[in-house]
Amino acid sequence: MKCLVIFCFALVTWIPPVFSNDQVPDILIIGNDTIFLKSFPLEALRFKIRPFRYGQYDFPAEDCYRGYQAVWRVVGHKLFLSEIIKADGSYEKIDIIKYFVDNDYIPIVKDGLIFADWFTVDLKTFPRAFKDLGCIWKNKTKKQPATIKFRHGVMTYNRYKEAS
Repeated sequence: MKCLVIFCFALVTWIPPVFSNDQVPDILIIGNDTIFLKSFPLEALRFKIRPFRYGQYDFPAEDCYRGYQAVWRVVGHKLFLSEIIKADGSYEKIDIIKYFVDNDYIPIVKDGLIFADWFTVDLKTFPRAFKDLGCIWKNKTKKQPATIKFRHGVMTYNRYKEAS
């Protein structure tokens, strides 16, 4: 009985981490710096229509259940969505304004970018370079992850600049 309990404990604690995957991160551009997000701002809207289809699925692989990679920019202390890229290596992009309208969301648009007024959260970044989709993006936050706080799309805290 003792062996069974130990086996079950080991199974529950060791197996799930083995099968978990890091997801392809969204990209955040602040000035000349590119960092990777562990948070996914577009997912907060919970749109019914997905940006891309992959046959009968909405995702191409286990490392990108969202099926896309979003590119975000901070302009004047505000967070903007600049593009949504298909995550299958084709780098196909969609018309982001049409995508929002198709999902019954009227976006605030400035210079072709969508203001992320819905987004209130603390963004976390990967503290290392990330290689995927044939590209290498560098995170200059050294050894510690950056934290950037947004309230309704406006940046209220930026540890990223302090860490770099």
